[in-house]
Amino acid sequence: MLSEFWEALNLELRVFYGIGLIALFGLLIQLLLSLFGGMDEAADIHDGDHGSGLGILSVRGVIAFFTGFGWAGVIAIKSGLGLAAAITIAVVVGTLLMVGIFLLMRSMLRLQSNGTIQHANAVGEIATVYVTIPASRKAGGQVEILLQGRLTMADAVSSNDAPLVPGTKVRVIEKIGHATLIVEPLS
Repeated sequence: MLSEFWEALNLELRVFYGIGLIALFGLLIQLLLSLFGGMDEAADIHDGDHGSGLGILSVRGVIAFFTGFGWAGVIAIKSGLGLAAAITIAVVVGTLLMVGIFLLMRSMLRLQSNGTIQHANAVGEIATVYVTIPASRKAGGQVEILLQGRLTMADAVSSNDAPLVPGTKVRVIEKIGHATLIVEPLS
């Protein structure tokens, strides 16, 4: 029955159906791989945001193009349009799908956040001493600071001549090392 259907098609419909079916198969494989964590974006051709695995010519974009191209061509031929019109419509639809997928993926990647606190963002902010900060840049003190929307603790030192006791408001003036803040009392 399937062979009878295929044999009844003219060459143009066979080509468009073939492209559409192969692309649809690729789309299904891609869906299965992404569901099971196997879709590696590193395989994409980088033409957009470098380092993100997103490009206009990504695997997703190319599959979207050929899916739209094949099925739009089938619909155009079955609607009675000529081959030139069908190819034009197929290219336009395929391109629109490819660009649409690119824009959608780029928008979704903008929603990502790694959540890593960057202590350098604390410079200039006000903090509260949580654990007494010894005088003369001796280690052991901690401050409580609102950083990137999160209340967090950070190691702190001070050049002050007297220790800074808990509850003292301080301003962060510098970050040293990985996550130690240099603070000064507010005057």
